[in-house]
Amino acid sequence: MALTKFEAVDGYGMVDVANAPLAIGPIRSAKKVLQRTTGDMIRHVTYALAVHGIDGAGAAAALNHDRSGADPAEFGTFAAELETWAATANFRPTHGIGLSPEEIGPALHQTAAPARALMAATAAACVGSATAAIVASSEDERELLDELAGRGVDATVTDDLAAALASDHAVVFVRSSAGALHHEALTESTPGRVIGLQPLTTTARGLAFAGRNSTIIVPDFISAGGLTLAAAGDDASAEDTLDRVRTATAALVSELEGEGTDMFVTACERAEAHLRTWTDELPFGRPLAP
Repeated sequence: MALTKFEAVDGYGMVDVANAPLAIGPIRSAKKVLQRTTGDMIRHVTYALAVHGIDGAGAAAALNHDRSGADPAEFGTFAAELETWAATANFRPTHGIGLSPEEIGPALHQTAAPARALMAATAAACVGSATAAIVASSEDERELLDELAGRGVDATVTDDLAAALASDHAVVFVRSSAGALHHEALTESTPGRVIGLQPLTTTARGLAFAGRNSTIIVPDFISAGGLTLAAAGDDASAEDTLDRVRTATAALVSELEGEGTDMFVTACERAEAHLRTWTDELPFGRPLAP
């Protein structure tokens, strides 16, 4: 990974593969944005690009900023350094975490398509008609419910992950924290397919336990790749962006259908094969939760 420490603020930029022709990822601000966490996040983006055959790598910019006592003007200083680093790194942001578009700065615009709509579009494109459960802490899943309804999927929302994984639903969507699909959660899983709605949903042991139970884990670098795909394109409108990410995701999942419980590993191998076409520096470690 290539790390650039900012000079005027306590912040940094990070790119997963040095000299990537395109760098994509979030801009984050918090009291302390750990480099290890940032590295895990951008690895997800690297694979999200590569599995679709896009030359580029995950990247992120971060500002360590305590809003309770720090100078608000620090955001302006950060935005100036961010603009300089972004130009050098060929960086395009997917979204902001912990800061507003105004605090990011006008030079780094985001896609016109809403983030929730993009995430819903890619997730729904990973299934055909079926019955599904959406595991989320809130019942406000309108975008995903609408996308699923358009595909003939009858879905309900619940906050009980264990019950959903033990249910007779063909598909379970999971909106939770990183690593939610660990081995204990998947010990007796019964759904045919589990789909993460955020990066790094699955641990390595969780993936293994799911396979033993014939449960397919759809790679979340595919199912939660909407923001990445949007940033990688140059569409005329929000609807054009949504149509593009729907089509690309559905086509990719269709190609991987025959892999069954090996879908995750095969998708990783496909991504790594593409990475080797433009870099000798293959990143170490696959996009799984620690």
